[in-house]
Amino acid sequence: MLVEKPEREKADMYQKGMSLKNSVDKLKELLKDYSNENPLILKSQDGEEARLGRSSIGKLVSNAAVKKSLDNGFTREQHYAAASDIDNLFRNSVRVSTRPDKSGDKNITIHRFVAPLYGNNAAYITVKESVQHGKRIYSAELMEIKKLGGILEEARDKSPTHFPTPSSKSDWKTTSNNKYTKKSTSEQAESEKTTQNYTKKP
Repeated sequence: MLVEKPEREKADMYQKGMSLKNSVDKLKELLKDYSNENPLILKSQDGEEARLGRSSIGKLVSNAAVKKSLDNGFTREQHYAAASDIDNLFRNSVRVSTRPDKSGDKNITIHRFVAPLYGNNAAYITVKESVQHGKRIYSAELMEIKKLGGILEEARDKSPTHFPTPSSKSDWKTTSNNKYTKKSTSEQAESEKTTQNYTKKP
């Protein structure tokens, strides 16, 4: 069954963005009845399951994850907005690649999923699969669909209307000249603190 593209209201949220605090608060509310031992189980559009636990919060809003979105021309606030909605984005995603862990750990496999945001933009979601914990949503970044290149062809084969061919101009991608792309030292520090708090072993 085809999952519809984000409605206008949600697309506006992705475009406008939100603060780190609001993003973390939204994720904490989503996971208030779950833990790392009893995570929320999500299913992608193509039927892949992944777990979302409290430790995922820190990874999703970490400076490392934010930097990838910033490098792709999006704002810190836009990254936080997408991270806050990771459950719906994953449900609306399809798997586009699988590879071994770069460190050579044979017990870990990395899966990449793509979900449409709005216009010509997408969320590129990383799922880490381990023998011990199964598939866990690990991180996400924002990018233009065209940057996915051939990776997206598989997604289009699975759902051509879900991922249409992008036009030459993005509807709302923010350029690096936007005032909101400037990194806030205090927010970077808060992001790092959040990462540490939510990635500690229980």
